[in-house]
Amino acid sequence: MPKARSFREATQPHLRMRWSPRVRIEHLWLSLPVLLVVWKSFLHPLRVLDFWWHLKAGEVIVTTRSIPKTDLFSFTAAGKPFVLQNWLTETLYYLVYRLGGLPLLVALNTALLVAALVPIYHLSWELSGRRLRLSALVTFMAAFSLAIYSNMRPQIVSFALFAFFYWVLSGYRQHRRDLLWTLPLLMVLWVNLHGAFVLGIGLIGLLLGGEAVRRLVHGPQADTLSTAELRKLALILGFTLLATLANPETYRVYAYVAAVQADRASQLLVAEWQAPQLDRWEDVLIFFGPFFVTLLVLLYAPRRLDLTELGLFLGFTAFALTARRNGIWFVLVATPLVARYLPTIRWTELVTSLQRFRITGRLTQRLERRNEATVPVRYGLNAFIAGMLLLITGLLSPWVHPRLGIQRLGTTLWEPKTPVKAMEFIAARNLQGNIFHPQIYGDYLIWRLWPQQRSFIDGRVHLFGEAFVRNYLLTWYDRHWEERLEAYDIRYLLLSKGEENNAQMIESARASSRWRVLYEDERSVLFEKVRSP
Repeated sequence: MPKARSFREATQPHLRMRWSPRVRIEHLWLSLPVLLVVWKSFLHPLRVLDFWWHLKAGEVIVTTRSIPKTDLFSFTAAGKPFVLQNWLTETLYYLVYRLGGLPLLVALNTALLVAALVPIYHLSWELSGRRLRLSALVTFMAAFSLAIYSNMRPQIVSFALFAFFYWVLSGYRQHRRDLLWTLPLLMVLWVNLHGAFVLGIGLIGLLLGGEAVRRLVHGPQADTLSTAELRKLALILGFTLLATLANPETYRVYAYVAAVQADRASQLLVAEWQAPQLDRWEDVLIFFGPFFVTLLVLLYAPRRLDLTELGLFLGFTAFALTARRNGIWFVLVATPLVARYLPTIRWTELVTSLQRFRITGRLTQRLERRNEATVPVRYGLNAFIAGMLLLITGLLSPWVHPRLGIQRLGTTLWEPKTPVKAMEFIAARNLQGNIFHPQIYGDYLIWRLWPQQRSFIDGRVHLFGEAFVRNYLLTWYDRHWEERLEAYDIRYLLLSKGEENNAQMIESARASSRWRVLYEDERSVLFEKVRSP
């Protein structure tokens, strides 16, 4: 009979990733970052803001077989030119929804997040010297960020495509694989899926520029691209740029992306478009934490970043500092760098220096004794743990967990503050007339009530302009808010009890003889303007 391998033999640095009918501890390690993303995505409620209008746009595209060129969904910007650059994602959303409802949409979102994690995971495994446990540990950084960003929106598609571009380009640079031909083909899709397609162009450009400078400085070396390889990469960059013209807007799509990035209204109203701050714990989790972890690893590693890696690190650091929403791109780029340089740190010297402390000394001695001992491989226990993980995954799935009745897991797939009942009331009564509402209600109003009703303002902040957004914000704090709303012929106020800035207007409307409560529940209150006799 074959002799059971020791613990040391089972965890050799150059572990071969072979499929086996037996569940090993390595398989469990491999699953952990993926499970983090899957579980968080399954439990992440559909946000009240920045999802529902995309689903309605998909419905319009599918039912009319055309892409709208002007705003259809609001009465404050009706007819204004509006680019649906994400039209293909929106179409996909609606087709999936029609096929399997919201649970299937959540499953699609989860699959896209996993598709974003897997290339980063595999690249980290390669760069770490195929150390599976180390790569699993490092990949938690990317998995944690993807879990934070797991709310359903077209940006998720860009995560997956960006990760694949990075995997292809890194593999080409390391002479591991040549799949450059896939990049122009995928760009034809990406330019119609989400505006972050420009980051794919940026990745190719950064790698081409970095490798060209490396070859110029160091000359021909084994770890640099040859002149022929650089020419091929430049050709792929050209074809990928041409592929971006496959959008209905052709070259004008770049102007649209630039306008959205520079939009003052978005920066004024939308938190994720503002620069990250060290005194905000959300920004620490999203960007500053991963940044400092990466920086510490790079500082303690005896090897230094090459010029291409340095360009990627500095470029995406600068990009992340421009807006909170850009932190994810830095993390996706930095995770494989950490996996590459973490194993080069001289841990023996570090551990030896820590042994002067009693606690760390005892801990290192215990670990050494454990490594010297032969640990049996417990296939049965591993299989049991794997089965439990699969069971938990099934229970957390969007088809099951809402039916469990556990409040902490969520009893619906949408965010609790979504005004579902209020919208049902408006639809049932077939109420006509303009509604003033907080921005967070706009997207769901579009999905549930259009074309019966149109939004005052919604997640498409760049559509409305800075002057309108400033006036909207001031309306909540102005005692003469009714005068501000006169220009919009408002007949109804649909206000949120959960938003602090709504409280003053709710109190004022309740006390006024010009408004009467038409509907109220635990989340919302609907006022109707009293008509003069």
